[in-house]
Amino acid sequence: MKREKLSFRPHLVPLCALVMIAAALLVTKPQTARADNVYGYLLPESSYTYLDASVVSSWPAQVVCYAKNEIYARNGRQFVSTELQNWFNMQYWYTPIYTPTQFSDSMLNVYETANVRMLSDREAALGMYALDTPGYSYNVVYQYLSSTTGTTQYYVNPYTYIFYDSNTRLLTESDVAGLTAQEACFAKNEIYARRGYIFVSTELSDYFNAKNWYWGTVDSSGFSPSVFNSYEVANVELLQRRENELSPGGYVLDQPGYSYQNIGAYSSGNIIQATQSDYIFYDSAVRSLTDAEVSSLSLQMICYAKNEIYARRGYIFQSQELRDYFGSKSWYYPKVPASAFSDQVFNSIEIANIALLKKYEYSINPNGYQLY
Repeated sequence: MKREKLSFRPHLVPLCALVMIAAALLVTKPQTARADNVYGYLLPESSYTYLDASVVSSWPAQVVCYAKNEIYARNGRQFVSTELQNWFNMQYWYTPIYTPTQFSDSMLNVYETANVRMLSDREAALGMYALDTPGYSYNVVYQYLSSTTGTTQYYVNPYTYIFYDSNTRLLTESDVAGLTAQEACFAKNEIYARRGYIFVSTELSDYFNAKNWYWGTVDSSGFSPSVFNSYEVANVELLQRRENELSPGGYVLDQPGYSYQNIGAYSSGNIIQATQSDYIFYDSAVRSLTDAEVSSLSLQMICYAKNEIYARRGYIFQSQELRDYFGSKSWYYPKVPASAFSDQVFNSIEIANIALLKKYEYSINPNGYQLY
């Protein structure tokens, strides 16, 4: 009788995209979900790296056009084109907020501005792609991406999780009451899977390798439960307890004839929809903050508001306090370590707002807010 233990073996994993930030200011959100590894970007690095034209030299005009508009979409722009709007609505990282007339190119940072120019030049050289032609399809884009990434899934479907949000909220007894022992076991291991855990069990390996959000990378020498946030720790304990209640000693993995047929999705109907209230200043990337609104904040909130601007750009915080705070936000996608982060990712409005917030933070306390 084999049970899953905290040990690992190497196995092949699906090729996946880089973890990227969804740099959007959220008011409403389509029915999609968050995952730690983001699928759906044609050019994952276009928001923080200058791209050379050789990167897209073999791309069809449609793919180049989409990649150019992906930069706008990442910043919350909506589209006149039905073709583009429908494409980006399918990407889980996309949050439309600004109409085309509301959006300004000043919202783009220096990398994005340069990459838009390069992609525009390349599209023009190919004769420009005609959007919204009757009978248009996404087949060319899917085929091209499939040939270069080995997968044809480009967004994370919440129905591919048992609890898609078990890393961002506390599960309740009522949430787990209807689970089978197998589902409780898999939901528990789903929390490990998000963190790159490589499973010994063939049953679990096969199950999670079929998920486009899973990227097994961490072996026994590198994995530690300390990577879990407070939600994950509590949810692992709750799910383990439920599993043991249903099957003393836990669900037995890798039994002959095992099946995934009855594994359900239990929180996909309650997709997190980030709103203005999920931010201190939800629009600090697109408008100048005022002295009046900053001066009314506590020292801690000023510090958090300053770092909120970094968080939008995918900064990986070293402070545990900031990791915990922003880790609880559905919009936060950490991707860039401090050693690789450049202030050039900020636009002029963000730079000014950081300066204003720093001024007030250090006027209250010369040492600033002391993070733990």
